[in-house]
Parts: sequence; C-alpha cells; structure tokens
Amino acid sequence: MLLLHLSDIHFRKSEIGTAQDPNFHLRNELLRDVGQQRVKLGAVDAIIISGDIAFAAAPEEYEYATGWLTRLCDVAGCDMKSIFVVPGNHDVLRTYADQNLVQLLHNQIKNSQDPLDQISKQLTNRDEARLLYGGLDNYNQFAGQFFCNLLPPDRTRTSRDLTLNDGSILRLWGLNTALVSSSQDRQRDMFVDSASFQITREPGVTNLVMAHHHLTWLRQDRELEDHLNDVAPIQIFGHVHTNRIDLHRDHIRLTASATQPERGETAWEPGYNFIRVSVNGENTSRELRIKAHVRVWQTAPGGFIAKRDRGDSDTFELTIPLENWCAPTQPRPLTTVAHSSLASSMTDGATPSEEDQPALTTMRDVALRFYRLSFSKKSEIAGRLQLLESEDMSLPDHERFRQVIIRAHERGQLELLKHAVIESER
Repeated sequence: MLLLHLSDIHFRKSEIGTAQDPNFHLRNELLRDVGQQRVKLGAVDAIIISGDIAFAAAPEEYEYATGWLTRLCDVAGCDMKSIFVVPGNHDVLRTYADQNLVQLLHNQIKNSQDPLDQISKQLTNRDEARLLYGGLDNYNQFAGQFFCNLLPPDRTRTSRDLTLNDGSILRLWGLNTALVSSSQDRQRDMFVDSASFQITREPGVTNLVMAHHHLTWLRQDRELEDHLNDVAPIQIFGHVHTNRIDLHRDHIRLTASATQPERGETAWEPGYNFIRVSVNGENTSRELRIKAHVRVWQTAPGGFIAKRDRGDSDTFELTIPLENWCAPTQPRPLTTVAHSSLASSMTDGATPSEEDQPALTTMRDVALRFYRLSFSKKSEIAGRLQLLESEDMSLPDHERFRQVIIRAHERGQLELLKHAVIESER
C-alpha cells in the first residue's frame, strides 16, 4: 500500500491563476517529482491530505485545489476517488468563526473545567453545533466530493478502509482539530471531541490516524497521545510546517512539512511524503512494515530530494509486531448489501463493512461528478429523481447532496443518478 501525503497546501485566492503566483514553479516541480518517484515506487494507492488545503477557505481556492489535485492524481497513477482529507485552521472561514456568537461557544469550551463534556453538549444542540461547524461549510463542499465532509453530532470524524497485501485492513481515520479555530488561535487552545477517543483496535485492522494540528497544539495533548499510542501504529500531523519523523516501539509519528509554506518562514522547507505500508508474515508471526520516503525541497540547484536517516538511508523504516490474525481460508460469499446498514454508517460516522466498500467506491465516483455541477443542476436532478426529502431542506448544501447520493443507493437508483449527472455534464 503506497500513500502520498500532503499537508498545508495553502492555495491562496489572490495568487492562484495569476502571473504573480510565487509557488507556481514549486507546484510544477512537485508534480514532476511525484511522476519520477512513481517510476521508482509504483503507482499511488491513496492520497491523504492533513488539512489547510485552502488559505482563507474561499470557494475559489477549493475550486483551484480540485483542478490541481486532478493533475496530481494523473501523475501519481491514481484517481480522485483515492483522496482522503481532514480540515485545518485555514479551512475555517474566519469571518464566520470570529463572530461574537461563535466566539462565545469557543470560549465556553476553552474556559470549561471539562472541555470534552462542554463540546459534547454543544455538538448535540442543533443550533450550537451549526454555529461551531458553519465556518467549515466551504471546506465541506470541497470534501463532500470525496465523502469526507463532516456533520455534527455523529459525523465529526471520517474513516475509510484500504486493503493491505495480506488481505487485512488499513483503516484511515481523519480527526477534526479545527473545531474551535478562528483568528484567536493559540497553541494548546485547540480541541478534539469525544469521537477521537473512540478509535479501537480490531483483529486484522491497522489504524492510521491523521489530524491537522500537532499534539502540541491541543489542550488534550497527553490524553490523545496516550490513546493514539495504544490504537494507531501510524500517526500523521501537519500545521507546524516542519518535518519530523519519530520512530517509537509501537508507532511512527510523522509531522509534515508544508507543501507551500510562507516564504518568510525562517525554516522554509517545502515537502511531501510517500508512505509504504505492508504486512510481512502470517498468522502468529505478522509484522507491520512502514517505510517513509520524505521529500524535501533544496535550493541552488532547486528540486525535491530525499531526506536521509542516519546511516545515509533515504527511507525511515519501522517494523512493528502485529497481533495474531488469520485471513479467511475462503472468500466471503457474495451477499446483497443491506442498504439501511450502509446508509446508517454513512450518516453516523461508523466504518462501513467490507461488503459495503464496492458500493462506496461507486458513490464516491458519483459524488466527484455531482460536485462539479452547479447548484441548480444538482437540485434539478435530485428533484426529478425524487431524491430530496422535506427534512433535507434544513441541512447545509454539502450534506443535502450527500443524502441524495446515499438515498439513490438505498433505492437502487445509483446508476440512474450517475447517468443523469453524466448527461448534465455534456
């Protein structure tokens, strides 16, 4: 399993698509380097982005990001369905998050003796939850095309299953550390909600947890660190713009360089990563092998090069013993997926079953096409196929159209919806 990891891309509305874009050359070199590494490492299986896709959460920034990520997928040898994202602080619309009512909720969390309890109370109050998450609306529109959009109280994290070489599961978890982000952000004033502490160990499952803010920015740093060290052999963070690879007995913690850091930063070091994950052995002698290929920018001459570990190795490697697990001796019988089960998992943030994964792949394909249509075209198609319900009207746009796709699957109309979307693209 080969993952391509980016963080802190910071597409800035005032620069993208202009002759004054200072990062145009840098992005082009990154695409070239990914293409060259593909020849050496093989095609990428998934692209994971640990937040700050945009700079100011503007719709134009996400539109540009979608186009650029399409090109990245082309050179990496994967498709857009492989993308998995989490939000960062720059993905929060600050003019919204800085409003007095939103700041009141933020301060109640920051000043609480029990922040997790306070967060839970706010997320289960519909009006307060809407205020807390309203600043992520533009991000959620973007993330919705990958089925990574968030909606409290139940879907405040996102997950996806990938199949490793021995048939076991690499489970991606995306946490939202931008819950109380605004222009008032301070170190150790960021929070996660209780769902982040409900990641569990399961036989035949390896957890990879990705979040934007590094642990040092979280008030619950020690508590979350202890939990992740127990359940997640692979931990990935962004935000600090400085690359760090920490190899421990039971886990690797990778903190990313920014893809496009501010040029005024004292340690300006653009970068990105490839992460190879595989399982060696079987049954009672299984080992998880992780190889991180860290790519960093050098100047004069310019280009991406390998960051080297001691001993002059161009990879950072860790092998972790895994618990006993035996792959099924026979493939599981093909069964009809319970639509209600899949719909429930898509709504409450639970991980869909293995049998649901093909349906989810088709749904992501439809979501990618649906995302590119105008609001009026999406509404017309959903209305014509009778996939909108009265209760959808109170939902944010990104969630309303997510429900349209889920409902099409529930009613056996997914192919009909896909055909209608394709017709509208012409």
